[in-house]
Amino acid sequence: MEIVLPMTAGLAMFAGSFALLGGEGGDVRRSGGRAARLLALRASRGLRALARTRLVSWVLSTELGERMVREAARSAPGATALPAEEAAAALLMVATVLALAFDVLFLTPLAGLVAIAALCFLLAARDSSRRERERRDVLAEMPGVYRTLSVAMGSGQTLAQAVEYVGVHERGPAAAVFTRMSLRLRCGVPTEDAVSMLAGELDVPGARLLAAALVISHRTGSPLRDLLLRSARLAERQGEFERLLVVKTAQVRLSVRIVCLLPVAMIGVLTLISPDFQRGLLTPSGMGCVLVAMMLDGTALVLIRRLMRGVM
Repeated sequence: MEIVLPMTAGLAMFAGSFALLGGEGGDVRRSGGRAARLLALRASRGLRALARTRLVSWVLSTELGERMVREAARSAPGATALPAEEAAAALLMVATVLALAFDVLFLTPLAGLVAIAALCFLLAARDSSRRERERRDVLAEMPGVYRTLSVAMGSGQTLAQAVEYVGVHERGPAAAVFTRMSLRLRCGVPTEDAVSMLAGELDVPGARLLAAALVISHRTGSPLRDLLLRSARLAERQGEFERLLVVKTAQVRLSVRIVCLLPVAMIGVLTLISPDFQRGLLTPSGMGCVLVAMMLDGTALVLIRRLMRGVM
């Protein structure tokens, strides 16, 4: 609190002085606008310089880092137009400023590590939630996609025409995948390659079977109408079973999340508010105990995920 109060008073004085000076006349406002533009120009130069460093390249080379950068670019308004390198550099700058702010606020260097870990966890959790939501949306659209394909190919259309028909008449992420496949076919991409890309982009069960059916239909000219209609019925039943399984296992999955996240949350909170815990954590024995606890928690999480993978 000895530092928080002076910082708050200083910020209030700065805001009041800026408000008073901003109302004096146009010269001050013009000088303030030039200063803001100059500051933005220097910040953009620094961002581009940081984007060319090895640290940014290493962050983008890891799957977790790439996912966090992509999610941060989606979350920040107006940042989607930034290249991946500059988005990663901006994320590193935000994480550094956040860590320094927490270090000053809680008077310990461990607070910065807690803030960075919390930021990484938040971005990774948002990305996982978004991907799972998109997967459920695609899975819900697949029965309609199968039926639309059946109608299009049963009426004598070619594979390219049927794929374009699906992209035009369906809505959602699945329709966007078929639209991209239609554009690839128009641009001269071989049918087998375009179908393989389609199967890779559709993150749903049965995508490989659909790709094989489309290739067979293209080579033999068979519409495979009955196969597509049966696939639509099976996709509907699979969606019903998955929703039922989610409802039945909701309490168990919530318990797993609480059990796995509670030790991490307790360590973070105690690191921020307890000086005794901070001093104990900086000792070799304290760091060893926390490391062993994190390893055991991670091992339990891996085992639970492996068991759930056999059910889901």
